[in-house]
Amino acid sequence: MNASAIVSLVAGAVALLHAVAYAGETRSAPPGTAPAAATQAQSAAATEVQRLIAAAAAGDRAQVERIAAEIKSHPLRVRGDRRKARDLNDRGLALWQRQRFSEAAEYFGQARAADAGNAEIAENLGYALLKAGRLGDAEAALIDALAMAPGRASAWGSLGQIYAKQGRHRDGVGCLLTAYRYTNNPKRTLEVYTRLAATDEDPRVRALLSDVVTRLSGT
Repeated sequence: MNASAIVSLVAGAVALLHAVAYAGETRSAPPGTAPAAATQAQSAAATEVQRLIAAAAAGDRAQVERIAAEIKSHPLRVRGDRRKARDLNDRGLALWQRQRFSEAAEYFGQARAADAGNAEIAENLGYALLKAGRLGDAEAALIDALAMAPGRASAWGSLGQIYAKQGRHRDGVGCLLTAYRYTNNPKRTLEVYTRLAATDEDPRVRALLSDVVTRLSGT
């Protein structure tokens, strides 16, 4: 995510973790990587993200780290048309900053189709879909982003919001604790959690954040 997008999100207090996003590296496959191998790796990694969520919800930090390492060990994805994808992503970000999330999601979706190996674009799509109220589609996009880059704190934060809205409080707690584990700025992250625990418009998200703040404050 570029700097202007982050500044916009902080000013509007509309993101949970984008204000303190971890710029996780998107791994890319070298030329000649077999598409079949990349597709297999994508499917396996998505399954492992679900396992990672379960481990996080159970509070098993060692298992979280083991699964994250497994995900990172999979063959790299083949990259597509990066220039086209970046242009479409930038157009989506421009709409995002104006809070036109449904329109932004259209551009992010096109960007993802152009370069399915870009974790940042997959995450941007997931967040835009979340803000547009398309929770199922948002969840799938964010899990795809985490299957490529399991250390993206902001993606974990957005996924936690989705689970809160779906009534999956325990999974949401696991996601936010994982986001906190990966963030580059724990103090700032806790401040954002604390503020949004009192101000988020969704009572389920507020309850989730309050629970997580209580847990983190006791550590």
